[in-house]
Amino acid sequence: MKKKRPLQLWISLATFGVFIIGILLLLQPWRTIKTININTMMMPTDKIEKYANIKQQTPYWRIVGQTKFIAQHIVKQDDQIDSAQVTLQGSQVNIDIVEKVTAGYIEQKKGWYVINREGQLDKVQNPEGNAPVYSGFKSNQDVKQLAKEFVALELTLRQNISQIIYSPNKDNANRLIVIMNDGNTVYATLDTFGRKINYYPGIAAQMPVKGIIDLQFGAYSYVYGTSRTNTTNKKTDNNDKQK
Repeated sequence: MKKKRPLQLWISLATFGVFIIGILLLLQPWRTIKTININTMMMPTDKIEKYANIKQQTPYWRIVGQTKFIAQHIVKQDDQIDSAQVTLQGSQVNIDIVEKVTAGYIEQKKGWYVINREGQLDKVQNPEGNAPVYSGFKSNQDVKQLAKEFVALELTLRQNISQIIYSPNKDNANRLIVIMNDGNTVYATLDTFGRKINYYPGIAAQMPVKGIIDLQFGAYSYVYGTSRTNTTNKKTDNNDKQK
């Protein structure tokens, strides 16, 4: 038995050595973070970097295996952050931030509710003026659908929308009337609102005076108090008919 102990000792030492080498290869204490990419909409990137406590020359071992924990820590630091994702690619850290976006406000049962990006409602005292007011909606499912489409729009377009009214008529059972802050009014359809409202900036820029932009069945614009005339190019209308 005494003759086997040195062999067992060497095996133990070798196993420990392999373990240590594995840890060193995993943590790579000699490596540092070279690049930090932060994807955010409105929040300053330096604020996110501070929340994450990551900067250039941060040791690599502090990040590896800790990305989920760092993401959770970022979310806890600011109530304007909805979610965060942290990924490590070599010596580069990527941080993707999803900010909380107010999709709108709606009055129900003599009370006001704020609508979040998922279409969920939370009671508030009054609208804060940072998102459009919804009215005329009979179904919370329609509100949820519209909210998800609204938050996906460009920031400048979202900021230009003052009110969204669900106003069906005999020609369009899902008609929306969208009041814009710049003085125009948009007629749209619930099912195509998210796609077709993106035509608005281009059409509005070509209008000599304020008026109606009709995106229900094509893309038209006309001056308040006049009948509808097509002022958009044919390519836009043909694409809509194909879609």
